[in-house]
Amino acid sequence: MLKRLTFREKSVKEFLGFREEEASGEKVDRKKSYAIRPIPLCKGFRDRSQWTYRIHTGQKVLSCSYVWYIEGPKERILVDAGVSGSLFRERGIPDEDVQSLEDGLKKLGLGCRDIEIVLVTHLHWDHVALASSFSKATFMIQKKEYDFALRPHPAVAASYQKELFINLNIHLADGDQEMTRGVKVYLTPGHTPGGQSVGVQTSEGLAVITGFCCSLENFYPPAEVRAKGVEIVAPGIHTDLLMAYDSVARVKEIADIIIPLNDPKFMEVDRIP
Repeated sequence: MLKRLTFREKSVKEFLGFREEEASGEKVDRKKSYAIRPIPLCKGFRDRSQWTYRIHTGQKVLSCSYVWYIEGPKERILVDAGVSGSLFRERGIPDEDVQSLEDGLKKLGLGCRDIEIVLVTHLHWDHVALASSFSKATFMIQKKEYDFALRPHPAVAASYQKELFINLNIHLADGDQEMTRGVKVYLTPGHTPGGQSVGVQTSEGLAVITGFCCSLENFYPPAEVRAKGVEIVAPGIHTDLLMAYDSVARVKEIADIIIPLNDPKFMEVDRIP
């Protein structure tokens, strides 16, 4: 069930039930800042160049699929809706499960029905595969992403599965928008037409969960790549290469803590920061 917004900052806040004073732009009190809880769901190997465009083609690297719980706001907010190893295996990708979505949330004292808001980074099938588990949640998606996913270009249509999201309770954002004090989405297109990264104010500054599939190497390339004058690398999978590059640059500029969507280093991390 799609509920369209008027795409004003106030509209988002009215929908989420925020008080007007929370939209004042006042600097976030670090004592009230938040943390991010990574919930790894499955893992598998990918070609390294899938994350870093035209670099290290043919090399295999470990990748992980996560959901991310934002700890601190009165609203129970999750980033992305999750996937399982079995769903990858059905598509011929031999990923293995780390834990189920239910078990990952249970470790935080939560169940799927407790989640109120899911901030969807993008609508590739593996980021919304388990969306129907969140029966009480509202899904925040960029309008550009939603419109494209309804009628994807044939070149990338296999990455989208409309039945996974068409019946969700959806609210559309239009560009950068503050969700609640200290949590903001940033339009970061290129990997997909309407990907959104999620910024969370923490005790150590702004942590940004990328809205595009990548690893830390996109932001901090290895020495042999930097030696060629390359300071950042676009994601290997993209609908617009130049926009994808610019989105990596934007996240690197605004973030104090960068959380790449598929980097395996967060599999063993309990809390960020």
